[in-house]
Amino acid sequence: MTKDILTPSSGDATKALAAGRASLILELEQPPKPGSIRFERAFTRLLDIYFQTRVVETGADRQKIALVAVGGYGRGEMCLGSDIDIIILCRRSIPPQAIDVAQPLFLPLWDAGYSLGHGFRTIADCVKLANKDHKVLCSLLDARFVAGDSSIFDELQQRMRDKVLARREKTFLQWLDEEHATRLTTYGDGAVLLEPNLKEGVGGLRDYHRLLWLARLRGGTGDVNGVMRQAGFSEEDCLLLERNVDFLHRVRNRLHALSRRKSDKLYVDIQPELASRMGYADTTGMLAVELFLGDLHRCMGDIKALAAAFRSMVGDVAEPVDAVCEGTTGAIVVQGDLIHICPPDALFDEPALVLQALDEAVRRPSGTLPVLSWETRQAISRIVHEAPQRLAAMEGVWPTLARILASGRAFAILEQMDGVGLLSAFMPDFGRVRDRVQFDGFHTYPVGQHTLFVLNYLESLPQEQHFAFTPRWEKLDDVTPIMLAALFHDLGKGGNDASSHSVKGAAMARAQLAAWGVDGTLADEVVFLVEQHLLLARTAHRRDLSDESVVAHCAGIIGTQARLDLLYLLTYADSRATGPKAWNQWSASLLSELYGKVANMLRDSTLATPLSARTICDTRERVTQLLQQPDSPVSFEVGEPMLEHLPSRYALVVEPENIVRHMVLVRDLGKEIMDAQRRLSEERAARGIVLLEPRPLEGKQSDVWELVVVARDQHGLFATVAGVLALHNLKVFSADAFVWRDGTVVDIFHVSAPPDPLYPREFWVKVRGSIQYALTGKLSLEYRIDQSRDHAPKPHRGRNDVSVVIDNGLSDFYTVIEISAPDRRALLYDVARTLQAMRLDILFAKIATLGTQTNDSFSVRDTYGQKLLDDEQVTEIRNALLHALQQ
Repeated sequence: MTKDILTPSSGDATKALAAGRASLILELEQPPKPGSIRFERAFTRLLDIYFQTRVVETGADRQKIALVAVGGYGRGEMCLGSDIDIIILCRRSIPPQAIDVAQPLFLPLWDAGYSLGHGFRTIADCVKLANKDHKVLCSLLDARFVAGDSSIFDELQQRMRDKVLARREKTFLQWLDEEHATRLTTYGDGAVLLEPNLKEGVGGLRDYHRLLWLARLRGGTGDVNGVMRQAGFSEEDCLLLERNVDFLHRVRNRLHALSRRKSDKLYVDIQPELASRMGYADTTGMLAVELFLGDLHRCMGDIKALAAAFRSMVGDVAEPVDAVCEGTTGAIVVQGDLIHICPPDALFDEPALVLQALDEAVRRPSGTLPVLSWETRQAISRIVHEAPQRLAAMEGVWPTLARILASGRAFAILEQMDGVGLLSAFMPDFGRVRDRVQFDGFHTYPVGQHTLFVLNYLESLPQEQHFAFTPRWEKLDDVTPIMLAALFHDLGKGGNDASSHSVKGAAMARAQLAAWGVDGTLADEVVFLVEQHLLLARTAHRRDLSDESVVAHCAGIIGTQARLDLLYLLTYADSRATGPKAWNQWSASLLSELYGKVANMLRDSTLATPLSARTICDTRERVTQLLQQPDSPVSFEVGEPMLEHLPSRYALVVEPENIVRHMVLVRDLGKEIMDAQRRLSEERAARGIVLLEPRPLEGKQSDVWELVVVARDQHGLFATVAGVLALHNLKVFSADAFVWRDGTVVDIFHVSAPPDPLYPREFWVKVRGSIQYALTGKLSLEYRIDQSRDHAPKPHRGRNDVSVVIDNGLSDFYTVIEISAPDRRALLYDVARTLQAMRLDILFAKIATLGTQTNDSFSVRDTYGQKLLDDEQVTEIRNALLHALQQ
């Protein structure tokens, strides 16, 4: 079909263009066919035919003009959403009839909805603008003749060579480097991001364009293979670049077709369908979208590396490798910051040269970044591909790796090793999970890059001077155990189920360490850290940290302060490398609280039961003292009777100063209820009366707010508050529910900040009104929430979508219900409503949303204040929750 639509039509050129484009778009709905013409090339040819036909039809071919394609159209890269960039080029001046020439060419395209960038330029205009503006220079480096008088275009090319390219090379190279750094800051590294920008991200098409511009600056033809050979690259390098650019274009065109707009950022929600259109399917071990993203990251990584290598050969050109290695055989030669194996092919006779090269990288002076030369990288890549077993069986791998991990530049060296496949050759288990992408909206990077970032965050602590973590890092006598644990911690993520990857990864770590001959003490420490690397994070996010049995459980597993410090550091680096959804103000505060409580228990070597009783007594005494102070917001006469109503858990968890604040709310609540009783019966008076006290936890710009809700105990209160918060687009992080002995409810929610930071007071007034309306039947929460869900995107369905675990062993006082389900609006409302319908009291809730999946924990008791010990009741509750979660 593609070849047929490229034949010039004898009919209307505009209709022929539309028909041809429509046929090409249909092909984007199917996986790419081997040997098929790429969309952007075919579409470029269609546009060329349109302009060439219209120039003849309108008589423009008799004018002294040339139609010149620039930008993406000039490169022959007309993707589905690309602008049509074209200029009408004149030799000396723009003739008065130029507009009459342009309108018949461009108006039909505008009418058809195409995005058109056009202009009238003389040769002198182009030369002047190219000398002033590097973006214009880039556009003109892509210039290609389309129709009209070709001699005008030839003259432009000659003038550009004489007046621009010969003079602007140095400043243009500097601008390209600055532009590359800006792209890295703005769009990130596409070779590692979960949502890469296919065009502007590092490793994207712009890196390929950069390569072309550099080559054309030196008089290259623009042909990919010709450009690469001209720079001294091999035939394999040429084919690699061409193959990767082809893949990236096919992805980009299908992205434009699916999103129906010009969009180059590959958002998570569109990736499954895009993977299908690219021909990927689920396998036993991985989802189609994970396979697709693995290939995409490899593709962008290759383009990034090739572009960087090409840039190093342009400008301040380094000596050719033959000159560097002249007279040297089987040795390591350092040229500036470049490390060469000389000659590169010597590696096949002496594989141990690679270890010598890595050792040389470790020995480089502080402040320099050691880099393996392109030829050395290619030689290592070839032996990794052709004989990986020779590398894996080498002696001396462990001593070299140990020196790298302790060098302070492990990230820089290991990233290069990973880029050429060396890390996977030394650690086959790492190679199996390197490209694994956890498609959950939570993890920002594939497993391999995430692992490297964990190492980077650890060894960067001395420079960052983090108040909580840097001192603990600097106290370590030996960083090898924690750096090895960071390297191994995600090895177990292969296969369908990554939920038990810590245990599997620990076994893999032990086997790999044994193969390297690592001693038992070090191996035991590393295996412990790998197996328990999620302990602190999961406990902090999913458990009631005021429950002494939770803290005791952690302390019993960890055992020593030294191990606690190592786990604390590893948890920080792992969370931060996972992404902003894993490491933020809230998660940092939870982790710090848990660390402090476990450290106290390890130091005192005692369980908290006696301490808890003492804490409750101390809290009551401190509240009494506060009430007796002259500036107390609550008088002693009003507050002292309230002390008798405080439940033990409340007095244990809440700080005395906050208890006094809550007493103010309870007092005001009583006044409002008394006013209502003048109009209503005693039973009706308290219903719907709710007081709120919101406040930011860490200053006005805090991401987390505390919301205290005070009301009389009434059916459905917790679920109603949860539903209203969801209706107002607030995310709940945790909730503590307390019922005083006089029936007063004090619920403490930790929620996201109000949407509009300028008007928080007005926002919370609306929230309070909605709660009151919902409790008194004036607002149908179920209807409003269902209505809001209709406009929300449907959650991605991955593995292990829904699960409910009911456990009586995690706490001495409550039954803990853990749910895992795809996140959706008002999920907490659905769960709370189900639990309250089963007559369960929710005493504590932790909400941990990990991207598209939520993992929530609820501490509950039955209506008699007991754990759930009836098997039939437990089964009924589990089934009810599963039903609610699967709706």
